[in-house]
Amino acid sequence: MKFKRMLCVISVICMLLSICACGNSPVTKENPQKPEKQEPEVSFLHVRLGDKYLEEWSDNHVISSVSWNKLTLAEEDEKNFPKLKSALDEMNDITAAEAEDSMEALLLSAPYLEGDEYNPRRLYSDSNIFVQRADSGLLSYLEELSAYTGGVHANYAYIGVNFDPATGQRLVLTDVLTETESLPAILQEKLTAKYDHIELQDNQAQAILEDYSPENYQWTMDYQGITFWFSPYELASFAAGTLSVKIYFDESPDLFEEKYKIAPSENYALSLPSYLATDFDLVSGDGKTDTVTIEERIDDYGSYNMLSVTVNGNTTTDEINYAYGFDVYLVHMGDKNYIYSDSYTDNDYHMFCTWNISGKKPEQISELYGTEIDYEFVEEGFEDGTVYKYVLNDPSSFKLETRFDILGTRGATAYYKASEKDGTPEMTDEAYTFNEGEDVILSIPLEAEVLPEMKKVELDEGVSLTPYQTDGKTYVDLKTHDGMTVRLEIDVSEWPRKVNGIPEDECFKNLMYAG
Repeated sequence: MKFKRMLCVISVICMLLSICACGNSPVTKENPQKPEKQEPEVSFLHVRLGDKYLEEWSDNHVISSVSWNKLTLAEEDEKNFPKLKSALDEMNDITAAEAEDSMEALLLSAPYLEGDEYNPRRLYSDSNIFVQRADSGLLSYLEELSAYTGGVHANYAYIGVNFDPATGQRLVLTDVLTETESLPAILQEKLTAKYDHIELQDNQAQAILEDYSPENYQWTMDYQGITFWFSPYELASFAAGTLSVKIYFDESPDLFEEKYKIAPSENYALSLPSYLATDFDLVSGDGKTDTVTIEERIDDYGSYNMLSVTVNGNTTTDEINYAYGFDVYLVHMGDKNYIYSDSYTDNDYHMFCTWNISGKKPEQISELYGTEIDYEFVEEGFEDGTVYKYVLNDPSSFKLETRFDILGTRGATAYYKASEKDGTPEMTDEAYTFNEGEDVILSIPLEAEVLPEMKKVELDEGVSLTPYQTDGKTYVDLKTHDGMTVRLEIDVSEWPRKVNGIPEDECFKNLMYAG
C-alpha cells in the first residue's frame, strides 16, 4: 500500500538517524578530458503522466484525499517495448490499489479530528513522479511520497525507480554499477562538500552507508550520472530535509556499466522536483558542479504560487505570472541550459515560459500565453478516463497545445524544437492542428479555396465543417463531410473575428467561446 509503504519508508529511515557535523574540505570535479563523441545507440521514449485523484468529505469538516501519477508509454512505444508496457501496467494497477488502501487509512483517522466549516482540516497521501531519463536504454524516475494524517507535520520520502525498457525488469544498483564497495566513502565526501551547513562530519554518514546493501539505496540516473537520494532521518534530521548527490560519468567512468553512459543526443531534458537542490553539470569541462533548485512560493495573498529558480545560490522569482502549479523541466543543449515551466491558473489557463540559466543569474526570456505541453484524454473504463500529459525529454521535437479563439475556443497542437540560438520553443510545423471539437455550421453561403489546388468553390448555407488547421492569424482550414479540405480567410485583429471580411457570428451558427 502506497500510504503504508510511505510510512514504512519513513519508519526505516528513522532508525538510521545520525548525529553528524561537517568539517571536511569541499571537493570539486576535476577538469576531465572530453571523451570522443559516440554515435547514439539509443532513442528517446515517449512517456505520459496522468493525474489520478480520490477525495472524501467527512461530516466533521475533514477532507481526505489521495493523488498519484499513472505512467504509460505512447502507443508507438507500447508496440516497440511490450515488456516495459506490461511492467508499467502492473505497476499502475498496484499503485491504484494502494491508493484505495491509503484512502481507507485516512478515513480511519478522520473521525478523530475536527475542521471548520470554512476552513476544513485536510488529510492527504500524495505521490508525484519526476522523469529523469526515458530512452530505449533506461527509464528512470524519482517518486515523491508525502502524507499528512493529523500529526505535528507531514512526512515524506523519495524513491528511485529504474526499468530496463527491453526486458521490463526493474533495475537494482548492481545492474548499472560495476561495484558498490566504494560508494560510502564517495558519498560521504560529496555530502560533506554540498551540505557544509549540516553536521555530516566524522564520517558518520559513511558509517551508516557501510551497513547498506545495494537494495537500500534510492537512486536515479540521467544523462550525466547517477543521483543518490536520502530522505529525512536517513542520514540527518527532519529539519535537514532531503539530501542528494550525484556521481558523474566523467568523474568515475570505471564505476558505470558502459551501456548506461550512452545518450540518444547531446541535447535532452529532465523533470525537476520542487525544493530539492538538484546536481547538474551546466558546463562540461569547467571543473564545477552546479545545483538547480525550483520553488513554488506563495504570493502575498496566499492564493497563487510564484515560480522561483535558483542556480548556484542566485535566485530569480517571477512575481508577475501567478499560477496554481507548475511542471518544470531542465533543458540541456550542449553548454547552454534552460528551464521550461508549464503553469496553470484559473479556467485551466496555461502559460509556457523559458528561463535562461546559462548566465550568473536565472532570467526569464519568453512567454507563450495559453500554451502547454501536449495532452491526451484516454478512456479507461465505464465513465472513467485520464488526462495524460507527455513528458518532455527530447528538446529537438516536442508538442505544445495552444488555445485559440478562432471559430470558438479551441485547442490546437504543433511540433516545436528548442531554438539553438536562445532555447525558446521554435515551431517546426507550418500550421497548428486543431484537437477534436464541435463542428461549425454555415449560416450563409461562403466562398472558400479547395486545398491543395486552391480552386475557388462556394459552400452552401447549412454545410457542416470540421476545423482542421490554422496559422492562427490569416487562415483556417476545414474539412467537409465528403473529405474535401477548404480554406477560409480570417482576421483575428479585433472582435468579432472576421471570416472573408464578414463577422464570424454572421457566418456560423452557435460558436462557443470560453469565459
